[in-house]
Amino acid sequence: MAEFESSLLSIDLDRIGAVCEEEWLALLADMDIEPVPERQDFRGFLLNWVATFAPEAFPSALADKMIEWMKVGSAVGPSDWRIVKRPFVGAALFALTRNTRWVRTQIDNFAHGDSQLRSFFHRTLALVAPQLTFDEDLAARLETGLRNRYFTMAPPLAIYAVSNGDAEEKLANLRAWQAAYPMNSAEEESVARFLSDEPARNPLQAWLLRNSSYVALRLGSQAGSSTQSVRLPIGLGFSEVWERVQRHPLMSGWVVLERPGNAQSRA
Repeated sequence: MAEFESSLLSIDLDRIGAVCEEEWLALLADMDIEPVPERQDFRGFLLNWVATFAPEAFPSALADKMIEWMKVGSAVGPSDWRIVKRPFVGAALFALTRNTRWVRTQIDNFAHGDSQLRSFFHRTLALVAPQLTFDEDLAARLETGLRNRYFTMAPPLAIYAVSNGDAEEKLANLRAWQAAYPMNSAEEESVARFLSDEPARNPLQAWLLRNSSYVALRLGSQAGSSTQSVRLPIGLGFSEVWERVQRHPLMSGWVVLERPGNAQSRA
């Protein structure tokens, strides 16, 4: 893949912005369908992907519309189907603003009792995991999941490992949880590997790559206008976006809980 790193290709920000606008309108058009169709997850993921890896292409006017929708048009009702309409939109806004108010749904439901919903909330945080900070409240919710052995907690452990925060504090928490709770084999292995300064299997990679395939196909299918004048450079360098994707710690098959100095030694 080294050829991508030196590519002179440029990405048309206007085209990507147009795709985002189209995906948002399609997302809204299907917003009242229950249960939520899978295509909604793809659409939300694309918005999150662009906000994470190519924020320069994300239209500011669209971000304003999404903020307004999160404030007014997405009131959570008694049905769990109402809850799942917010997370990807919120994750995209968090990627753009770093304001945790937009991922409040995921945080509040981090230890949700329904395994399907809980897993969904965890996955919607995967792209923004490096910017997420596990404060005392969120760490306690992670501990709740580990305490309940019937929970599947390998994905949120991976998110915890790559999240923003002090490595020694993370390791101290992992040691305490390892000593306090019998865990399922996947969680037990992940914790043991993190504590031993070894990479753990990434349970989120397959899901991320699958959704990223939709992003690639969707962005690649956006046709340009034949009447539009072409100006160079037309946008963000392809190699820069590629490097951002490559640097994301959950795009790899293995997850590393970085300690100070380890990043350089592993490079």
